[in-house]
Amino acid sequence: MARPDEAAEALERYRRHARFAGIRHLIHDEPDPDWVLQEPVIEGLRLLAAAGLPFDVVAVLPRHLEHVPVLAERVPGLRMVIDHLAKPPIKDKGWEPWASLLARAAQCPDVYAKVSGLNTAADAGTWTGEDLRPYVEHAIELFGPERLMFGSDWPVATLAGDYAKVWRETQVALSGLDEAGRAQVLGGTAARCYGMEER
Repeated sequence: MARPDEAAEALERYRRHARFAGIRHLIHDEPDPDWVLQEPVIEGLRLLAAAGLPFDVVAVLPRHLEHVPVLAERVPGLRMVIDHLAKPPIKDKGWEPWASLLARAAQCPDVYAKVSGLNTAADAGTWTGEDLRPYVEHAIELFGPERLMFGSDWPVATLAGDYAKVWRETQVALSGLDEAGRAQVLGGTAARCYGMEER
C-alpha cells in the first residue's frame, strides 16, 4: 500500500480472482503507529476507493482507531472495516478511550466494524458471551446491524477457545437483536460490504 504504482498493478492482477474481496494490512505490525497516514499509503488507499474495494483496519492501539475518521476525510468513498471492534479492553473491564474513539469512527458512513477476535481480548480461560455483551451492544448502538458483521478470527481465536465456542458465545452477545438484525450481523452485512452478493 505504500508503493502506489505497484499497488495499482497488484490490484489489476488480484481482481481477476473471484474470491478477492478487499485488502487488509497489519498496521499494528508497523513500527510507526502512524504508518497508515503516510502520503504514499493514502494514495494506495485512494486506489482502493476508486476500485470499490474495502480496507480492513486492524486497530489494536487507540492511536489506530483515531486514524479512522482522518482516513475517512482524506480518502472519500473508502469503505473501511474495523477488525475485532478495535480490541476493546474486555479483560480489564475497561471502557475508555475505546468507546469514544469507536463512536467517532462510527460517525463516518463508510465505516463498518467486525465482531471478531473479542475472545482474545478477554480472559482466555474464563470468558463468556456475557463478558463480550457490553462491547458488542455498544457497537450495535453505534453502527446498527447494517454496518456490523461477525468474523470468526480463525485460527487466532483458538488461542482462547475454539470455533464452536466463539460461535456459541457470539450468539449470546448478540441476543438483544431480533432475527433480522442477527441475520445482518451473521452474514448479510459482510456480503454487501465485500461485494459477495454479486458473486
